[in-house]
Amino acid sequence: MDREHITLAGIDIGSNAVRLIVKDIKAGDSYKDASIKKTAYLRLPVRLGTDAFLSGEIQAEKEQLLIKAMGVYKQIMEFYNVSDYQVVATSAMRTASNNKEVIERVKAATGVEIRMTDGEEEAALLYEINRCTLDDDKTYLSADLGGGSLQLTLFQAENLIWTHSYKIGTVRLLENVADKAEFELLDKKLEELQKKYGIELKLIGVGGNINKVSSLVGETNVELEDILKLHAELKPMSVKERMNRYGLREDRADVFVPAMEVYINILQKLKLKKILVPKIGLADAVVRKLYEKYF
Repeated sequence: MDREHITLAGIDIGSNAVRLIVKDIKAGDSYKDASIKKTAYLRLPVRLGTDAFLSGEIQAEKEQLLIKAMGVYKQIMEFYNVSDYQVVATSAMRTASNNKEVIERVKAATGVEIRMTDGEEEAALLYEINRCTLDDDKTYLSADLGGGSLQLTLFQAENLIWTHSYKIGTVRLLENVADKAEFELLDKKLEELQKKYGIELKLIGVGGNINKVSSLVGETNVELEDILKLHAELKPMSVKERMNRYGLREDRADVFVPAMEVYINILQKLKLKKILVPKIGLADAVVRKLYEKYF
Protein backbone atom coordinates (compact mmCIF):
# COMPACT_ATOMS: atom_id res chain seq x y z
CA MET A 1 0.00 0.00 0.00
CA ASP A 2 1.27 3.47 -0.94
CA ARG A 3 1.83 5.28 2.37
CA GLU A 4 1.20 8.66 0.68
CA HIS A 5 -1.99 7.63 -1.12
CA ILE A 6 -4.93 5.57 0.13
CA THR A 7 -8.58 4.82 -0.62
CA LEU A 8 -10.83 4.69 2.44
CA ALA A 9 -14.55 4.14 2.94
CA GLY A 10 -17.10 4.83 5.64
CA ILE A 11 -20.55 3.30 6.04
CA ASP A 12 -23.24 4.83 8.24
CA ILE A 13 -26.16 2.53 9.10
CA GLY A 14 -28.78 5.07 10.10
CA SER A 15 -32.39 4.73 11.14
CA ASN A 16 -33.65 5.93 7.75
CA ALA A 17 -30.92 5.05 5.28
CA VAL A 18 -27.58 3.30 4.93
CA ARG A 19 -24.84 5.42 3.37
CA LEU A 20 -21.50 4.55 1.81
CA ILE A 21 -18.81 7.08 0.95
CA VAL A 22 -15.50 6.24 -0.73
CA LYS A 23 -12.66 8.78 -0.73
CA ASP A 24 -9.35 8.81 -2.56
CA ILE A 25 -6.84 10.55 -0.29
CA LYS A 26 -3.32 11.90 -0.79
CA ALA A 27 -1.68 12.57 2.56
CA GLY A 28 -1.05 16.06 3.90
CA ASP A 29 0.35 17.41 7.16
CA SER A 30 -3.16 16.80 8.55
CA TYR A 31 -6.53 15.65 7.25
CA LYS A 32 -7.39 19.30 6.67
CA ASP A 33 -4.37 19.64 4.37
CA ALA A 34 -4.80 16.31 2.57
CA SER A 35 -5.96 16.10 -1.05
CA ILE A 36 -9.35 14.36 -0.87
CA LYS A 37 -11.55 13.23 -3.76
CA LYS A 38 -14.95 11.62 -3.24
CA THR A 39 -15.02 8.76 -5.72
CA ALA A 40 -18.31 7.11 -4.74
CA TYR A 41 -21.40 7.84 -2.70
CA LEU A 42 -24.48 5.65 -2.38
CA ARG A 43 -27.51 5.85 -0.14
CA LEU A 44 -29.95 2.94 0.24
CA PRO A 45 -33.32 3.47 2.00
CA VAL A 46 -33.31 0.44 4.32
CA ARG A 47 -35.16 2.33 7.10
CA LEU A 48 -34.37 0.09 10.07
CA GLY A 49 -36.10 2.58 12.35
CA THR A 50 -39.60 1.56 11.31
CA ASP A 51 -38.92 -1.81 12.92
CA ALA A 52 -36.74 -0.75 15.83
CA PHE A 53 -38.93 2.11 17.05
CA LEU A 54 -42.30 0.38 16.58
CA SER A 55 -41.65 -3.24 17.54
CA GLY A 56 -38.37 -2.94 19.41
CA GLU A 57 -36.49 -5.30 17.11
CA ILE A 58 -35.35 -5.61 13.51
CA GLN A 59 -37.63 -7.95 11.57
CA ALA A 60 -36.49 -10.50 8.97
CA GLU A 61 -37.44 -8.35 5.95
CA LYS A 62 -35.36 -5.37 7.09
CA GLU A 63 -32.51 -7.65 8.07
CA GLN A 64 -32.43 -9.09 4.56
CA LEU A 65 -32.42 -5.57 3.08
CA LEU A 66 -29.48 -4.69 5.31
CA ILE A 67 -27.62 -7.84 4.22
CA LYS A 68 -28.27 -6.95 0.55
CA ALA A 69 -27.06 -3.38 1.15
CA MET A 70 -23.85 -4.58 2.81
CA GLY A 71 -23.28 -7.02 -0.04
CA VAL A 72 -23.64 -4.24 -2.60
CA TYR A 73 -21.36 -1.93 -0.63
CA LYS A 74 -18.72 -4.64 -0.28
CA GLN A 75 -18.65 -5.07 -4.06
CA ILE A 76 -18.36 -1.31 -4.61
CA MET A 77 -15.47 -1.11 -2.16
CA GLU A 78 -13.73 -3.99 -3.93
CA PHE A 79 -14.24 -2.22 -7.27
CA TYR A 80 -12.53 0.92 -5.95
CA ASN A 81 -9.74 -1.07 -4.26
CA VAL A 82 -10.59 0.32 -0.85
CA SER A 83 -7.68 -0.24 1.54
CA ASP A 84 -9.72 0.05 4.72
CA TYR A 85 -13.24 0.82 5.82
CA GLN A 86 -15.42 0.99 8.89
CA VAL A 87 -19.15 0.46 9.38
CA VAL A 88 -20.98 2.23 12.21
CA ALA A 89 -24.61 1.79 13.25
CA THR A 90 -26.59 4.40 15.15
CA SER A 91 -29.95 4.88 16.86
CA ALA A 92 -32.13 2.17 15.26
CA MET A 93 -29.53 -0.57 15.72
CA ARG A 94 -28.87 0.55 19.29
CA THR A 95 -32.60 0.44 20.05
CA ALA A 96 -33.27 -3.00 18.55
CA SER A 97 -33.30 -5.77 21.18
CA ASN A 98 -31.89 -8.27 18.64
CA ASN A 99 -29.07 -6.00 17.43
CA LYS A 100 -26.24 -8.41 18.31
CA GLU A 101 -27.90 -11.30 16.48
CA VAL A 102 -28.53 -9.14 13.39
CA ILE A 103 -24.93 -7.91 13.36
CA GLU A 104 -23.66 -11.51 13.61
CA ARG A 105 -25.89 -12.65 10.72
CA VAL A 106 -24.80 -9.72 8.52
CA LYS A 107 -21.16 -10.62 9.15
CA ALA A 108 -21.80 -14.32 8.42
CA ALA A 109 -23.57 -13.48 5.14
CA THR A 110 -21.28 -10.72 3.84
CA GLY A 111 -18.08 -10.66 5.90
CA VAL A 112 -18.83 -7.05 6.81
CA GLU A 113 -18.41 -6.21 10.49
CA ILE A 114 -20.74 -3.61 11.99
CA ARG A 115 -19.88 -1.59 15.08
CA MET A 116 -22.57 0.14 17.14
CA THR A 117 -21.85 3.69 18.28
CA ASP A 118 -23.36 5.62 21.14
CA GLY A 119 -24.43 9.25 20.94
CA GLU A 120 -21.23 10.54 22.51
CA GLU A 121 -19.03 8.80 19.95
CA GLU A 122 -21.19 10.10 17.10
CA ALA A 123 -20.80 13.60 18.45
CA ALA A 124 -17.04 13.22 18.86
CA LEU A 125 -16.61 11.95 15.29
CA LEU A 126 -18.63 14.83 13.82
CA TYR A 127 -16.88 17.36 16.06
CA GLU A 128 -13.47 16.23 14.84
CA ILE A 129 -14.34 16.58 11.15
CA ASN A 130 -16.27 19.85 11.57
CA ARG A 131 -13.51 21.57 13.47
CA CYS A 132 -11.15 20.94 10.53
CA THR A 133 -13.08 23.45 8.44
CA LEU A 134 -14.42 26.06 10.91
CA ASP A 135 -13.08 29.25 12.46
CA ASP A 136 -11.16 28.78 15.69
CA ASP A 137 -12.57 31.78 17.55
CA LYS A 138 -16.29 30.97 17.42
CA THR A 139 -18.68 28.78 19.40
CA TYR A 140 -20.72 26.29 17.36
CA LEU A 141 -23.77 24.16 17.99
CA SER A 142 -24.02 21.18 15.65
CA ALA A 143 -27.53 19.79 15.12
CA ASP A 144 -27.35 16.34 13.53
CA LEU A 145 -30.88 15.13 12.77
CA GLY A 146 -31.19 11.48 11.78
CA GLY A 147 -34.02 9.03 11.53
CA GLY A 148 -33.79 8.03 15.19
CA SER A 149 -32.22 10.90 17.07
CA LEU A 150 -31.17 14.54 17.19
CA GLN A 151 -27.59 14.93 18.35
CA LEU A 152 -26.68 18.40 19.64
CA THR A 153 -22.99 19.16 20.14
CA LEU A 154 -21.59 22.42 21.49
CA PHE A 155 -17.94 23.05 20.70
CA GLN A 156 -15.13 25.48 20.03
CA ALA A 157 -12.02 24.80 17.95
CA GLU A 158 -10.16 22.57 20.39
CA ASN A 159 -12.87 22.04 22.96
CA LEU A 160 -15.94 19.79 22.85
CA ILE A 161 -18.06 21.51 25.52
CA TRP A 162 -21.28 19.49 25.66
CA THR A 163 -23.23 16.90 23.72
CA HIS A 164 -26.57 15.15 24.09
CA SER A 165 -28.68 12.79 21.98
CA TYR A 166 -32.45 13.41 21.97
CA LYS A 167 -34.84 10.68 20.81
CA ILE A 168 -36.29 13.03 18.20
CA GLY A 169 -35.60 11.55 14.77
CA THR A 170 -37.49 11.88 11.50
CA VAL A 171 -38.62 8.23 11.45
CA ARG A 172 -39.80 8.53 15.08
CA LEU A 173 -41.73 11.67 14.11
CA LEU A 174 -43.23 10.02 11.03
CA GLU A 175 -44.38 7.03 13.07
CA ASN A 176 -45.60 9.23 15.97
CA VAL A 177 -43.36 7.52 18.53
CA ALA A 178 -41.26 10.53 19.54
CA ASP A 179 -41.59 11.23 23.28
CA LYS A 180 -43.09 14.62 24.16
CA ALA A 181 -40.73 14.83 27.15
CA GLU A 182 -37.76 14.83 24.74
CA PHE A 183 -39.11 17.97 23.05
CA GLU A 184 -39.51 19.64 26.42
CA LEU A 185 -35.91 18.81 27.36
CA LEU A 186 -34.71 20.06 23.98
CA ASP A 187 -36.56 23.37 24.26
CA LYS A 188 -35.27 23.92 27.79
CA LYS A 189 -31.67 23.36 26.65
CA LEU A 190 -32.06 25.63 23.61
CA GLU A 191 -33.40 28.43 25.80
CA GLU A 192 -30.43 27.93 28.15
CA LEU A 193 -27.96 28.11 25.27
CA GLN A 194 -29.62 31.21 23.86
CA LYS A 195 -29.34 33.03 27.17
CA LYS A 196 -25.68 32.09 27.55
CA TYR A 197 -24.39 32.66 24.02
CA GLY A 198 -26.99 34.83 22.27
CA ILE A 199 -26.53 35.55 18.58
CA GLU A 200 -22.79 34.82 18.84
CA LEU A 201 -23.60 31.10 18.67
CA LYS A 202 -23.20 29.61 15.18
CA LEU A 203 -25.59 26.79 14.24
CA ILE A 204 -24.47 23.92 11.98
CA GLY A 205 -26.94 21.54 10.32
CA VAL A 206 -25.93 17.91 9.70
CA GLY A 207 -27.95 15.21 7.95
CA GLY A 208 -29.65 14.39 4.68
CA ASN A 209 -32.71 16.57 5.21
CA ILE A 210 -30.90 19.82 5.96
CA ASN A 211 -28.48 19.01 3.13
CA LYS A 212 -31.47 18.79 0.78
CA VAL A 213 -32.83 22.09 2.10
CA SER A 214 -29.45 23.67 1.35
CA SER A 215 -29.47 22.22 -2.18
CA LEU A 216 -33.00 23.42 -2.92
CA VAL A 217 -32.28 26.91 -1.57
CA GLY A 218 -28.90 27.02 -3.31
CA GLU A 219 -26.96 28.24 -0.25
CA THR A 220 -24.67 26.70 2.36
CA ASN A 221 -25.62 29.48 4.79
CA VAL A 222 -29.36 28.87 4.81
CA GLU A 223 -31.70 31.61 6.02
CA LEU A 224 -34.52 30.74 8.42
CA GLU A 225 -36.82 32.74 6.14
CA ASP A 226 -36.03 30.42 3.22
CA ILE A 227 -36.69 27.30 5.32
CA LEU A 228 -40.04 28.75 6.40
CA LYS A 229 -40.99 29.46 2.77
CA LEU A 230 -40.01 25.96 1.64
CA HIS A 231 -41.89 24.42 4.57
CA ALA A 232 -45.03 26.42 3.74
CA GLU A 233 -44.90 25.19 0.13
CA LEU A 234 -44.29 21.53 0.96
CA LYS A 235 -46.52 20.97 3.98
CA PRO A 236 -49.89 20.92 2.12
CA MET A 237 -48.54 18.60 -0.59
CA SER A 238 -48.85 14.84 -0.68
CA VAL A 239 -45.71 12.73 -0.66
CA LYS A 240 -46.11 12.10 -4.39
CA GLU A 241 -46.47 15.82 -5.11
CA ARG A 242 -43.28 16.54 -3.16
CA MET A 243 -41.49 13.86 -5.14
CA ASN A 244 -42.68 15.21 -8.48
CA ARG A 245 -42.20 18.92 -7.83
CA TYR A 246 -38.92 18.84 -5.94
CA GLY A 247 -37.34 15.60 -7.16
CA LEU A 248 -37.36 14.05 -3.70
CA ARG A 249 -37.03 10.32 -3.16
CA GLU A 250 -40.05 8.76 -1.43
CA ASP A 251 -38.12 8.06 1.76
CA ARG A 252 -37.05 11.70 1.84
CA ALA A 253 -40.38 13.20 0.83
CA ASP A 254 -42.31 11.69 3.74
CA VAL A 255 -39.90 12.90 6.46
CA PHE A 256 -38.84 16.20 4.89
CA VAL A 257 -41.52 18.42 6.45
CA PRO A 258 -41.09 17.06 10.02
CA ALA A 259 -37.32 17.51 9.63
CA MET A 260 -37.70 21.14 8.60
CA GLU A 261 -39.96 21.72 11.59
CA VAL A 262 -37.21 20.48 13.93
CA TYR A 263 -34.67 22.89 12.41
CA ILE A 264 -37.16 25.76 12.40
CA ASN A 265 -37.79 25.17 16.11
CA ILE A 266 -34.07 25.13 16.88
CA LEU A 267 -33.42 28.36 14.97
CA GLN A 268 -36.37 30.14 16.54
CA LYS A 269 -35.55 29.03 20.10
CA LEU A 270 -31.94 30.20 19.62
CA LYS A 271 -33.18 33.43 17.98
CA LEU A 272 -30.88 32.82 15.02
CA LYS A 273 -31.53 33.68 11.39
CA LYS A 274 -29.10 31.31 9.64
CA ILE A 275 -27.83 27.75 9.72
CA LEU A 276 -24.54 26.66 8.15
CA VAL A 277 -24.79 23.40 6.16
CA PRO A 278 -21.31 21.99 5.38
CA LYS A 279 -22.80 18.76 3.96
CA ILE A 280 -20.58 16.56 6.09
CA GLY A 281 -22.05 13.44 7.64
CA LEU A 282 -21.12 10.51 9.85
CA ALA A 283 -19.70 8.45 6.97
CA ASP A 284 -17.32 11.35 6.18
CA ALA A 285 -16.34 11.50 9.84
CA VAL A 286 -15.59 7.77 9.86
CA VAL A 287 -13.21 8.22 6.90
CA ARG A 288 -11.44 11.08 8.69
CA LYS A 289 -10.96 8.87 11.76
CA LEU A 290 -9.56 6.05 9.61
CA TYR A 291 -7.11 8.51 8.03
CA GLU A 292 -5.42 8.91 11.44
CA LYS A 293 -4.64 5.20 11.42
CA TYR A 294 -2.38 5.59 8.38
CA PHE A 295 -0.95 9.12 8.44
